[in-house]
Amino acid sequence: MPEPVAEPAPAPTGPRAIFVQPEDGATVTSPVRLEFGTENFEISAVPAGEVTEPRPALGHHHVAIDAECLPAGALIPRAAPWIHFGDGSNVIDMQLPAGPHTLTLQIGDDLHQTIEGLCTTISVNVPE
Repeated sequence: MPEPVAEPAPAPTGPRAIFVQPEDGATVTSPVRLEFGTENFEISAVPAGEVTEPRPALGHHHVAIDAECLPAGALIPRAAPWIHFGDGSNVIDMQLPAGPHTLTLQIGDDLHQTIEGLCTTISVNVPE
């Protein structure tokens, strides 16, 4: 009698923040090309002028080097280690010193507040 075959785990269906490149655990050379995106979530540039209310279900990328995800609803600082991509872009070539690094991608709304579940981290290593 054949053994039962395990069903594959269902693919996540909710919104996710993802690194397109580099891959988690990669050894990279500086400058490092970071490319990021989302699944099941729309990225949009922050509107010009003063924004007083965030648009629902829209956000933009924020990347930090050697930092962890911020809690949902937190204001993403406009200072190191965070880089804001309020123009809606999703690529940057970044200089990283030699050694291991944690790269964090966090999606924020038009007011730069974090959105529940839209943060991911990967690790990379830059050789000497």
